[in-house]
Amino acid sequence: MTSFIALFQFLGFNVAWASAVAGGAGGFPWLGSLPAVALLGLHLVLSKGYRRGEAMLALAIVGFGVLLETGFAGAGLIAFAGQPVLGVLPPIWVWALWLGFASLPNGSLGWLRGRFVLQVLLGAVGGPLAYWTGTRMGAAVLADPPPATLLLIALGWALAFPTIMLMAERLSPRPAEG
Repeated sequence: MTSFIALFQFLGFNVAWASAVAGGAGGFPWLGSLPAVALLGLHLVLSKGYRRGEAMLALAIVGFGVLLETGFAGAGLIAFAGQPVLGVLPPIWVWALWLGFASLPNGSLGWLRGRFVLQVLLGAVGGPLAYWTGTRMGAAVLADPPPATLLLIALGWALAFPTIMLMAERLSPRPAEG
């Protein structure tokens, strides 16, 4: 992946993330979800020779993410704005976050492949930062006290992010880039 495409994809994910969160917070979850769907679609179009693996990876990551979010919500760590899917699963805008995120492991985050300690550290920092930002945007509410809640989310993400990267290696392997 060229540096330009990696940068474009990473910035695109941030736009899709902000759009989904703003849509969830503002009561327009379907509209806010469109950039994430478009980002994953573009990623699949650009994944020549790997489309099937990337589509399988996207499904696996969305499933994993929905289970993670359901666990966080079920544990009372977070309450998402919006209508739950099937009454118990996170709202559709949360699913969209995971759709967009699914483009990253073999895309702009591919450089993290095989760097387990860095994956753990980035998960432990980036995960709670995203949740905190989402709550500041009005898309969710953290349980009290927020610092303790964010610590638990950090622990979850310290395990989740390396798991996602391992899923990418197994479901859509790529040759090492030199």
